[in-house]
Amino acid sequence: MDWLSTASGFIVGFGVVSIIALIYWRKGKKDRLFDERYEKVHVKARTVSWITFVGLSYLLAIAALIIEGLTLASMLLTSLYGVGLITYFIAVLIYNRKL
Repeated sequence: MDWLSTASGFIVGFGVVSIIALIYWRKGKKDRLFDERYEKVHVKARTVSWITFVGLSYLLAIAALIIEGLTLASMLLTSLYGVGLITYFIAVLIYNRKL
């Protein structure tokens, strides 16, 4: 009976994900989320975000290892990930207005 619940869970999960993907695709086509302008904005936003993310991660990792050791490093790198996501959001807003 164990394989039956696994198979049914897989089928239900696949069905739910398929329905969500179909809804997202139809809404995206309607809102023109898949055109060139959308792609151009997000490519530039990802570039800015990753440059910021990598630069800050190097600086924070070196600072954490020098000042505090490994305990502070994990907290700083976690907060750095949040900063990377926020800079991506801000870059999308800026490039959406420019393009």
